[in-house]
Amino acid sequence: MRQELLRQFVHFLFGSMFIALVVLAGVDQTLFVLAGVAVLGLVVSFLIRKGIRTPLLHNIMQIVERNYEKTSPGKGAFMFFLGAIVLMFFFKEQAIVVGALCVAVYGDAASTIFGIKFGKHKLAGKKTLEGTLGGILVSLLFLGVLFDWWVALLAAGVGMLAELLPVDDNLTIPVVAAVVLTLLL
Repeated sequence: MRQELLRQFVHFLFGSMFIALVVLAGVDQTLFVLAGVAVLGLVVSFLIRKGIRTPLLHNIMQIVERNYEKTSPGKGAFMFFLGAIVLMFFFKEQAIVVGALCVAVYGDAASTIFGIKFGKHKLAGKKTLEGTLGGILVSLLFLGVLFDWWVALLAAGVGMLAELLPVDDNLTIPVVAAVVLTLLL
């Protein structure tokens, strides 16, 4: 539980930095920065797989990666970056990007924490009803500040249900939330 909380804190921290960067610098500039960081991450992952240790990054990855992810160093982080990059490549309106990132960052982190703490009813894989509802609730809190309540509710609900799809949720959640926001706005 402790390692997963730390992992979700890192997810929350970096995701919040992405959101702040979108707000302060805009979608196109953030896309450029994230693409550069993703390439750097691929290089670091390659070095780690070849046995070359990068002290700070290697230690961070050892702490925040799940055991089954350690065979592909940085995969979780890369998928997170890739989801944000795909989002910003296809959706240019700042409010939609920020809203979709809120669901992907805060809702996804909350769903994991709620699922571990309260999860009793399995939905798909390791996902639970309680985790999904917790993710919807937390997403709704953030989206409710940005959009009308009904838009926030639909984007949070459908965005978090995308977590149940058989594709990495770092890709599905932001893109599905952005599609819903685009259709409703």
